Amino acid sequence: MDLLKSLIVLSEKAANIARVCRADQHLFGLLVQQKKEDEANPRFVEDFKTLADVLIQEMVRHFIRKQFQDLSDNVKGEENNTFTNKLGEQICVEVQDTETKTACLLKNVLNGDHLAANLLAAEVHREIAINDVNTKIPDTEFNVNLNDLAMWIDPIDCTAEYINGGQGDLDSGIYKNGLQCVTILIGVYSKSQHTPIMGVINRPFVDRCSDNSHQQCIWGVSLPGLNFSSIEIHNERNNIVCLSSSESETIKQKLIEGGFQLVEAAGAGYKIMTVILGLSDVYLLTKGTTYKWDTCAPHAILKSIGGDVLDFLDSIISEECSIDYTTIGPDCNSNGIIAYRHREVLKDILEIMKM
Repeated sequence: MDLLKSLIVLSEKAANIARVCRADQHLFGLLVQQKKEDEANPRFVEDFKTLADVLIQEMVRHFIRKQFQDLSDNVKGEENNTFTNKLGEQICVEVQDTETKTACLLKNVLNGDHLAANLLAAEVHREIAINDVNTKIPDTEFNVNLNDLAMWIDPIDCTAEYINGGQGDLDSGIYKNGLQCVTILIGVYSKSQHTPIMGVINRPFVDRCSDNSHQQCIWGVSLPGLNFSSIEIHNERNNIVCLSSSESETIKQKLIEGGFQLVEAAGAGYKIMTVILGLSDVYLLTKGTTYKWDTCAPHAILKSIGGDVLDFLDSIISEECSIDYTTIGPDCNSNGIIAYRHREVLKDILEIMKM
């Protein structure tokens, strides 16, 4: 219980950092750094690493280490924590014990920009209570063996939309693009069972006026014999499949002929979240362009409400196979994924794909 509450609070601290970085144009211009070719996701012509990404990841890692020593060596993230400033100096970004020390380190990253460094350091070290977070407060007691746990963090999923900005276009209640697709993903999995057991998704830029039916932060816990979440479970199917814009025309045509409506959207975390919230029935991706940090958190939440995230290729040619979270092997979900809430919809999807 303490770990879950801490992750919810840390997700809100992360959201605050993302918002601060995005709001100040001077600061935002300093933060964007193009990724090297060998670090880039092949789906994008250009991929970016921002200081916001790195700082959020290291903030979560720092406070988890302080609160849960047994987890300290098992917190993994998408980004490396080396940032190159405008002068070409490589600096290892690590959150320090005090706000002053963190600000001092960030000044080096930001070419001596005291104002920007102090602003970011203040958000990193700002005290946040769980009651400050727009979410349902967990009240179910449970115990976990911290020695068996590891974490995947995606500090800012959908970085391209984070950089490009905009409120995005809606299609059937789903945002196709824009800041609404940006999510912060913190997932916990069992090292011995290779299964996700806890997940938190925070949406830093959710419009509470137009999207007030959903919490800004959602979470779920899936343990043997115990499943609970912040989500109100939706039993109705809407025959909507959420896809990436890069999905093949052959796959799209099969789904349309099978009676499904297609909605293309940005961000792997966001697309799985549409399934969690009942905005779509399925997120299907046939390509190996998602990673464990993309799927761990939403996978845990889906499991907590009776859904799952499957390996696409194995489930089509062999048998249903959940995405596996091992401590060794590749981080990429190389065979694609199928995220679903209801088994009857999954059955229909598998039949269509096997035709």
